[in-house]
Amino acid sequence: MNRLGAWVIGLTVLAGAGAWNVSRTESNWVNRRIDASAGLRLAAAHPVTVAVVDTGILPQAALDGRRQSGYDFAAGSARPPHRIHPHGTAVAGMVHSVDPGARILDVRLSDTQGRTTLKMAIDALRWAAGLEVAGAPLNHFPARVINASFVLKTVPHTGCAPAMQRAVSEILAHGSVIVAAAGNTNAPAWRNTPAGCRGVITVGATDTQDRRAPYSDWGSAVTLSAPGGTQAEGVDVWWGPRWAERRGSSYAAPLVAGAASLLLAQHPALTPAQVKAILQRSARPFAVGSCDPRHRAGCGAGVLDVTAALRAASPLGQGQVH
Repeated sequence: MNRLGAWVIGLTVLAGAGAWNVSRTESNWVNRRIDASAGLRLAAAHPVTVAVVDTGILPQAALDGRRQSGYDFAAGSARPPHRIHPHGTAVAGMVHSVDPGARILDVRLSDTQGRTTLKMAIDALRWAAGLEVAGAPLNHFPARVINASFVLKTVPHTGCAPAMQRAVSEILAHGSVIVAAAGNTNAPAWRNTPAGCRGVITVGATDTQDRRAPYSDWGSAVTLSAPGGTQAEGVDVWWGPRWAERRGSSYAAPLVAGAASLLLAQHPALTPAQVKAILQRSARPFAVGSCDPRHRAGCGAGVLDVTAALRAASPLGQGQVH
């Protein structure tokens, strides 16, 4: 199995050693499960910048005019890297699938070998939010939403690393939402960094029937869940030059990041805490009352419902979003 090394092991569960072409119509199950139709019809008055802190983003026609070059913390440079792992491109595509109007800020954290450190991750997240980072140029496109589809493997799995928690608190106070993948080790998400950090919107992965994906991390740290796919039915993503089927909480998180972007596009004054609360209270209950009846694992408030979230945020009530 081709995994990305120490940085994202347990996050993206690849469906095989290579990528293959799949029908884009198969991905409709994801949009149906999260009711993304209302968001796709909205014309955002205030387009939001979503930072994808990941492996870098490869050129994609759908992102032309939407992708904004950021900083490469893996190489310590603002210049585009020569080689990019497709993971970040796939994540960016999932954000775009929910909010096509979002600006995508490319913040590269991991190289093709998956190498990174806690300090690099903190610097990348802080920079994405528009905070000053020593040795890096000023970010002229601060992100209101930051997607972190990674779990750091270089820190103990004993909860959010204290230094990361301090950075997260600073970022939230600055007004940026952080969305993190729960992890893919079928273990408590509170152990992970940044998924276990206070204030983060932590996202678990579900299957086509709103059940917890067998690999998805779980527990009290999970805010809500979204489709991440399983071996039986994955999610279709941009994987380099072609479409491929993948599974993992890496792809559930950016669906929520896209929903957060839509909320902020319609209601720019919302705080990170308010965005999190709206997504929680508007989440669709799990089909059988629990995400996993055989396993007393919490998967958050329910499954992401984009249309319901937009309605919940509207001061005019349900009549504003159709």
